[in-house]
Amino acid sequence: MKISEILARKKTLSFEIFPPKREDETFTLISETIKNMDAWSPDFISVTYGALGNTLSNTTRIARHIRENSKAEPLAHLTCVASTTSKVDEVCSELKEYGVENLLTLRGDMPRNTEGPVLSDFRHASDMARYITWKWNGVFAMAGACYPEKHPEAPNLSTDIEYMKIKQDAGMEFFNSQLFFDNEVFYHFLLKARKAGVTVPIIPGIMPVTNYAQLDRMIQITGCNVPLKLRNYFDRYKDDKEAIEEIGLIFTSYQILDLIANDVDGIHIYSMNKSGFINKLMQNISYVADKFFR
Repeated sequence: MKISEILARKKTLSFEIFPPKREDETFTLISETIKNMDAWSPDFISVTYGALGNTLSNTTRIARHIRENSKAEPLAHLTCVASTTSKVDEVCSELKEYGVENLLTLRGDMPRNTEGPVLSDFRHASDMARYITWKWNGVFAMAGACYPEKHPEAPNLSTDIEYMKIKQDAGMEFFNSQLFFDNEVFYHFLLKARKAGVTVPIIPGIMPVTNYAQLDRMIQITGCNVPLKLRNYFDRYKDDKEAIEEIGLIFTSYQILDLIANDVDGIHIYSMNKSGFINKLMQNISYVADKFFR
């Protein structure tokens, strides 16, 4: 089923996973992760892959595994970096054969330490979405990414939202947001996007933080704002692994509960393949979540 059709009738719960770098680990780890997450009845599971598509074959295989072994719909990622129309058609043909009906197109991060240009037939995610919408004519529901605190390369939030509107016009039927830690930032972004004419569902993306180094890494990668309270908690207990995990669990639980109370379109959780922590998180909010996502 297309995720856009699910969003037309209910709020969605979804998780994001990524293929392990080692080929021999892929299905041993991912199968168990998917099985654990499936217990929470997610509407879809998003499958990412690395720079230059170096795990793209695993991404399509995992999308197929989800389609055949989970109640959730798979959402496969495609990036513009190093993509050609022939490669995109090859992947789309494979996914269609597997019964995968949902794609998320991204520009993708330029790989580091790569000599020469990274050739691609698509400059922007909207270009790829427009091509797939035209070439595959309704086979896939198209999704995109959005940035509550703007994309790091965008000059300002208003300009970034203009590009978001272009993505919608290119065929993207819903958006998963980049992670954020301050819900007020998301509410402000959502209001601006709606005023700018973005009418499709916008699902907030939540990243549970379970260790001190991860918090700093997320700041460096995304430029996201960290509320002073969360920073103070982590600074106070940075050498205590169990305390940091407990703080992350409580903070993320509150963040999701607050989003639910504000009637967002759904919740998308960047799991980092940590199904044990996800189980604790979902148990912590299970009563409210069950009413919201049913």
